[in-house]
Formats: sequence, C-alpha cells, structure tokens
Amino acid sequence: MSPRALSQEVGSGVVAVDPAISDAAKAAVQKLGIEMIKGNFRHGVDRIYPRWKRRLAKRLGSNEKLEAALAQSVQQQVKMQMNVVGYRVGEPTAFFSVWKAKKIDPKTGKPLMDATGRATIVSHWLAIVPTVIRVRMPDHQRGGMIREVEESSYTITVSEKGSNQWYFLTGLKPTVQDLRSLFPSLPADEKALRLPVSKLREIK
Repeated sequence: MSPRALSQEVGSGVVAVDPAISDAAKAAVQKLGIEMIKGNFRHGVDRIYPRWKRRLAKRLGSNEKLEAALAQSVQQQVKMQMNVVGYRVGEPTAFFSVWKAKKIDPKTGKPLMDATGRATIVSHWLAIVPTVIRVRMPDHQRGGMIREVEESSYTITVSEKGSNQWYFLTGLKPTVQDLRSLFPSLPADEKALRLPVSKLREIK
C-alpha cells in the first residue's frame, strides 16, 4: 500500500496513518538500532533530520564545529567500549502531519515545479517511536567490571510524505520547546505529543 495513503485526524493534532507508513517508521528506527548493535554509531549522525542539524550547527557556531562535536561523540562511544546488545522498537505512540515546505530536487538542489510553474509543496510525517536499548560497558572505576543498563525512551523520526526516507532528531535529543519551534503545528498540550516516559535501570 502506498505511503501516500490518506490519514485521519484522531484528535489533538494526532493522525491515524496507513499501516504501511507506521511500519516504515518502525523499520527506519529498527535499522538505526541494528547499526548501533554493529558498532556503527555514525549511521544516526548521517541520518540527522536536516533542519534539526542546521539548528544544532547554529547553536555551536558552524557546521564544522557541529561535525567535530558529532565525530567526537562517536569516538567517545568507541573509547568507552560501549556495546549495544539489544534494541527493541515499539508501535509509534503518535503521528503528526507537519512542516509544509517546497519539494527540493535532490539533483539540482532547487525547488521542483508543478505543471503550472509553481513550486511543489509537500508535508512531512513526524512519528514518535518508543525504543528500549540495552548497553554493556566496562566500569573503569570498578576495575573494569562489565555493567549492563537498559534505557526505555523514544526516537523522533521525520519523513517527507511519499518519500519513505526517514531522518532522526538525533545528535542531541530535542526538548518540547525545540519540537514546537521546528514544527509549529504540533499541539500546545505536551501530553498530546504522547512522548513515552524515559527511564534507565541497571541489569543485575
């Protein structure tokens, strides 16, 4: 079924989407986890949502400083001998239709025009996807004893409608204020965003 399938409003800005769209969002987040298990922490960096990446670069002062910070983060994870040993993805808690913008031709970098000569406008899907990640790493303050922790959290993933190319708000988890700044159409009520509660526990 086409990812362009119709959506339906279900209240507070949340939309019910075709199962194919939900499956695609879940698959993208699961792919992110698989790459982390492989030790490829760079995958999440390479798939940062472009508008969020520009926002982070502005905060740090330049694209070069952001790239350096992201590279350092990846190196730190390797240095800490952090091993992702488990990654589970749940059903998305919410989908929103967000951010109408000009569709850009990936070859030219210019807006695509329709038959009337006007720029093609597209909307995007934003999905809140629950995740549970298990990580093992040596605790050098305890003689290198291996610790295992489990974090229940979520990943925010965004795709231009119809493209099935999903990007992540990674690099630095956005605050609710960040989300509303990036996507003004999101509901004002924080509960309506349906963000899963994040929690961390050590596996004994």
